[in-house]
Amino acid sequence: MAKSRRVDTGIIQRGKSYTFTVALGMDINGKQIRKTTTYTPPEGLTEKKADKLAKEEYINFKNRCKGMATFNENMRFTELVEEYFKVYAPNKLKPITAYNYQKMIDYRFTEYFGNKKLKDINTAMLTDFFNNQTDTDKQGNIHPLAPSTVKRIYNIMQSLFHFAMNQGYIKETPCSGVILPKKDVTQDEKRRYLTQDELSRFLPLFDGYSSFNTIIKLLLYTGMRSGEVLGLQWCDIDLKNNIIAVNHTLSDVGGKHFLTTPKTKTSRRNIAISQTVANMLKEHRKHQMELQMLLGSEFTHPEMVFTSERGNYKDRSCLNTSFRRFLKGTEFEFMTLHCLRHCNATLLLNAGIDIKIVSDHLGHSDIGTTANIYADVLESSRRRTAEVIEVTLSKEA
Repeated sequence: MAKSRRVDTGIIQRGKSYTFTVALGMDINGKQIRKTTTYTPPEGLTEKKADKLAKEEYINFKNRCKGMATFNENMRFTELVEEYFKVYAPNKLKPITAYNYQKMIDYRFTEYFGNKKLKDINTAMLTDFFNNQTDTDKQGNIHPLAPSTVKRIYNIMQSLFHFAMNQGYIKETPCSGVILPKKDVTQDEKRRYLTQDELSRFLPLFDGYSSFNTIIKLLLYTGMRSGEVLGLQWCDIDLKNNIIAVNHTLSDVGGKHFLTTPKTKTSRRNIAISQTVANMLKEHRKHQMELQMLLGSEFTHPEMVFTSERGNYKDRSCLNTSFRRFLKGTEFEFMTLHCLRHCNATLLLNAGIDIKIVSDHLGHSDIGTTANIYADVLESSRRRTAEVIEVTLSKEA
């Protein structure tokens, strides 16, 4: 056992480490409140230099403790996760979000961070962790995780440490200053929408009636999220006034589907539709009624606009898979369901529709979100505006 040495009041050296103890008065039962932590100075220092650094760290620790009765930097990462899902998740996260966070933490974080103390997790460690995340494809090849995916899992870590900081477990979050991976995007990845010429070739692919074709065209015509479209009920659609009310989104937690509130408060909105879209929905309703008559009470959810052939909730991941398979071998292979939303927004912005109206139409939380996502489109519109002014003034001259 390593020898102990008292360096100063509240500082004991054991081997290469120093133990700090700070007294914070008495609790209501008359028991003294103490906070402890350990500090290990860099290798190669003289005893005098190591003692000096230890005293400086002790003062910092003491100052932090005075302002934080619940300070607990010795808490382990697994304990933080447990507290997060016991206190924060039930009150602040939707069930589907909490479910996905838990899955990602179990898969990506637990093995690496599980037994580490919060005080030992720093910014440099997180930067290294996120820049070395990999995935394995169907052929068994290992490749770096896509930067967009890394950003999503980083957001989960950020949420965990913000919770820890707000609860007083740590002084500051190590997520501040983390450098995430970045890669050069391809032209298809950068341009998440279709040009007018491409749309004239894309839309005919979905001619003729089918539930699938109706969903794809509705996504394109309305700019709704796929979960919002699959969460539509017939009572949400006013075919007399051509209005769709977005009141729900369809979520999937562990294979179980249920309706929940939209993504944000502003996502609950009304969308005006054209007569073309209204007629398309009327035709879909007619086909669905025929199917309901055939299946009777076996048709599970007659209140839903889009269902499976048996009337069950329509699975979003299956829809996305069907969409990708449908476009395989075409010039539109890069398209995803979410690209249809981008197409809708781009068409509106290029048509000169005010960005505030577009933001409300998309259900964004604020206009800044719209401006950030469609910065390239807005810049192009500004250039065209300058050109129009120049042409107009040239004519006047």
